[in-house]
Amino acid sequence: MISRVLLAAALLPLSALAQLQLFIFDGSSETPVGALANVGTASPGDSVVTRFRVRNTGTGPATLQTLSLAGTGFSFSAVPSLPYILAPYTGSAVSEVEFDVTFSPTGVASYSAFLLVNAINVILQGTGTPSAILTLAGSNIPFASGAIIDFGSVASGSTKLLTFNLSNTSTSPETVTVLSVTGSGFKGPIGATAPLSLAPGQTVSFQIEFLPTSGQASQATLALDQRTFTLTGQGLSPPLPLASIVFGSSVGLSIQQNNVSIPLAAASQVSATGTLTMTFQSSVPGVTNDPAIEFLSGPLRVATVSISPGDTTAMFDGGQSDLAFQTGATAGAISFALTLNGSTTPAAEASLTIAPAAVNVQTVTAIHLLGPVNVEGVVGGVDAGGEVDVSIAAADNTYSASQLAFTFFDKNGAPISPGVIDVNTASDFQSYFATTQTGGAFALLAKFPVTGDVTQIISAVVAITNTIGVTTTQQILIGN
Repeated sequence: MISRVLLAAALLPLSALAQLQLFIFDGSSETPVGALANVGTASPGDSVVTRFRVRNTGTGPATLQTLSLAGTGFSFSAVPSLPYILAPYTGSAVSEVEFDVTFSPTGVASYSAFLLVNAINVILQGTGTPSAILTLAGSNIPFASGAIIDFGSVASGSTKLLTFNLSNTSTSPETVTVLSVTGSGFKGPIGATAPLSLAPGQTVSFQIEFLPTSGQASQATLALDQRTFTLTGQGLSPPLPLASIVFGSSVGLSIQQNNVSIPLAAASQVSATGTLTMTFQSSVPGVTNDPAIEFLSGPLRVATVSISPGDTTAMFDGGQSDLAFQTGATAGAISFALTLNGSTTPAAEASLTIAPAAVNVQTVTAIHLLGPVNVEGVVGGVDAGGEVDVSIAAADNTYSASQLAFTFFDKNGAPISPGVIDVNTASDFQSYFATTQTGGAFALLAKFPVTGDVTQIISAVVAITNTIGVTTTQQILIGN
């Protein structure tokens, strides 16, 4: 194999052969290579990489056509595609090309190989030196120098221990002079300190602990004599405790003030921010919203939420542990969704159903208005004639009120003629609900002219009908 390569190289023009020069390049400086090049030492299982640089030193182009390596323990790890044309030397990279040779001894011994670069023939030498073998406990696969040892993902505040073995597989004693761990997030070595003497065949164990303090990645270095290994691990932030949405009252009624809180299943170990969003789905045909359904502070339907370490309840703006809201005056469902830390997936959801109900009468008042009369040409406040005014504030969360009924009573509690006064108000309510911005809430004033002594009308009862039923008030005393 070598003779054939040499023969092919001999066919190149002598001018091209003389133009190529070989160097070892360490990243900052280069050393010309002669007939013998020593690449250094490595322990079994480790590797040493040597970078070579080929330069065209002539005034004309040169071709790198032959690049071969023969010998145990040596291999190319990076080579250019051949043939490779090198421009005339100008001091720039176009007149150069690089390749890498890796020395990986399999035992403690001396190694050599033949490197052929066109007609340049170099003997490479390397030495396999005894060294403690590093493995994970339970594994017989040694770590090569520079290997990455990953501890995986560990929750912040927790720890993970890995046990390592240092073994002397040679027939002579070995001494580990350097054994250390440097870098944040890792602790060790635990159970072994340098210098450490290992008899032939002896194995010593030690541990390294990964202790993440945040949800960030950590990296450290394990140094073993001249070799180093990279330790990596990913910290995981503790999860937020489960959150739930709780109402002050689980009974959904219109025209109420309720409150909402967000208890946590356990004290939080981490911070979080988010929002509690309120939405409303009407069950009244043709009605899509009720503006009266809102939080009593801050934005109408969006509240800012924060959680700090140690909290057992999420807090609203102002340090409140709960937040009041109005239930409005429309049947339907008021829903709440909690989102945290920018997630679009709700951390908790809850809904309060406002069932269709008979008209909810908030207040009813009635007064006499006295009618003035002339007595011998003088206007006087005689209690004769006038009217009774009845004011009603109520809410119909079905938007279906249709009938009013009024009954008036004298001082003896007897109904006053004509008895029950029925008023069909269906069209009036329909017109009102079609344009109102207050949901199903309404206020009305009913006026009743009176013939005779208005002060004899002492009380009244009002009944309001919608599709759910009839709401009848208690007797209302009529004021002056």
